Amino acid sequence: MALWEIVALSFLAELVEISWQYAPRFSRAMERIYALYRRSIFLFFLGHTGYLYILYVALRYDLLDWPIIVAIALKTLDVFTKLELMRKIYVRREHDEMVAELMELDFPRWVWAIGPLSYPWLIYLAFVYAQN
Repeated sequence: MALWEIVALSFLAELVEISWQYAPRFSRAMERIYALYRRSIFLFFLGHTGYLYILYVALRYDLLDWPIIVAIALKTLDVFTKLELMRKIYVRREHDEMVAELMELDFPRWVWAIGPLSYPWLIYLAFVYAQN
């Protein structure tokens, strides 16, 4: 597979991930994420297509350069932060000031573009560094 195809698939995987998470308000985004988690933890992880694709690319092409490590670390932090927030908000029902402020936060549209713009770039950089 050509490098541009790998990068394009990463972009598409990020778009799929954003499509089920997107909401203009943080509380609505968390509700969507929790709805999938409630069905099954496996569906929750399968919904993170960008994360799964980065892991696949790293294993398939034997990449372990700093860009792929950064991408995997950021995606792992993202997934487990969502899990912890869901546990705090919906399972334990703990509401402190920080969570209350966070739930009322409105996301500008550019926030949702961070993933599709940054992770394909990191995958591209990983291949560039692997060739050197």
